[in-house]
Amino acid sequence: MVMDHAPSIELDENNTEIGATESERYLSKLARKTFLNFWSYSNPYTDENKGSELCDFMVVFGNDILLFSDKHCKYPEIKSNETAWYRWYRSAINKSVRQLSGAASFIKKFPNRIFIDPECTKPFPIPIPPSEKLKIHLIAVTRGSAEACAKYFGGGSSSSLVINTEIEEKGHKENPFMIGWPLGRNKFVHVLDELTLDILLKELDTASDFVNYLTKKEKYLSAKDTDFFICGEEELLAHYLMHPLEDHQGFSFPPLPTNNKRVFIEEGAWRNFCGSDAYSSWKKFNEISYEWDRLIESQISHIKQDSAAVLKNSDVLINDIQAHELVLRSMADEGRATRQVLASNYHQIRNNKTTDKRIVRTIIIPNRPNRAYILLILKFDHEVEYYEYRDIRRALLVGFCRACRLRVEGIDEVIGIASEQFDCSLITQDFIRMNFEGELTQEEKENEVEALRSAGIWKESWTCI
Repeated sequence: MVMDHAPSIELDENNTEIGATESERYLSKLARKTFLNFWSYSNPYTDENKGSELCDFMVVFGNDILLFSDKHCKYPEIKSNETAWYRWYRSAINKSVRQLSGAASFIKKFPNRIFIDPECTKPFPIPIPPSEKLKIHLIAVTRGSAEACAKYFGGGSSSSLVINTEIEEKGHKENPFMIGWPLGRNKFVHVLDELTLDILLKELDTASDFVNYLTKKEKYLSAKDTDFFICGEEELLAHYLMHPLEDHQGFSFPPLPTNNKRVFIEEGAWRNFCGSDAYSSWKKFNEISYEWDRLIESQISHIKQDSAAVLKNSDVLINDIQAHELVLRSMADEGRATRQVLASNYHQIRNNKTTDKRIVRTIIIPNRPNRAYILLILKFDHEVEYYEYRDIRRALLVGFCRACRLRVEGIDEVIGIASEQFDCSLITQDFIRMNFEGELTQEEKENEVEALRSAGIWKESWTCI
């Protein structure tokens, strides 16, 4: 393993404030809380016509790309409901979905022609996945219809747009405040309004949770020979969150009825869900999970300031920025429930009052049995210089990650995090991601165990698999 200082990364310090309109700035601020700064970019550009805006907000996270188009259009004040609706639909929704469709096509054809500045001098920092692995999600954010929508439906309507999958393209003209397939059934677009954008990004506030919801929603609403009438995106979300899977594996939509070709989800499920004891308990349970978010963002801030160091494999094909991104993406790939487990364990060992010089904890989440986390707390020895202490800590972290592979069946990825205890006057972290490919021979295992034993890492009570 080698230790290098990371060069400056092309992350704009003012990127959180970027946006041509107040609505776009709000979208950027809200979305960054979910997707975090490393993977989120406002107003990316292409080099067409000496700099053309690709979309309003773009997230690249692993093999998933999320494209947002934001339109805030005043709702027409005319008597005809259908005429007013269709004028607004064409301005707020149709323009958005056309922009998104064009952006998706451009990314697939020209992944290396995307930039984060209008002069097209700064290439998009995160590599675009190869086309065979790429999954693009289109999200049209529309604003301006809430008051008219609530008035149209009456009865205390929440003001969110209805999802009606029987409607396609021009069929929206005769169906005020209903959204089906703006680009036809072959291109899925998530249409969110001012209410449901906030709800989705605040409730599904990790990249993993949000992408999983979009992916499962696309599959659910695309079911063959089944149509859906859903009284708002928030009602669909309620049905999703009320069906948690076991072992922190997220959520799922309820099974489709076998004898009904039309699924109806009425209004009120979201309101009842938010008022339930289960919802309150879930929110309280997850409070500590945000320590995991802050840990990731803290490291990102150090990368921006060129004060972060990176532990990486001595692979000349991987640069420092890629090494940083791989570690942090693995950490950010965890959903809210998993982050609760990881943050709780990290908090416990950092607050442990033991007199032991080091505390090591191995965590394997049931829904991802091939990945292990090694959390290491090493007390600072005041008899050595701090840089020497960091070198010792890093060497131990690497050693415990290597040992994990030998001790646990099926592990091919280990994320290591090392730090001081909370009561230390100086707090730093070291991160590493180790990816293991291929099987070791028996002789290689024995040699590795002996090396780890000599370094004081391998315990005699451990068994090499």
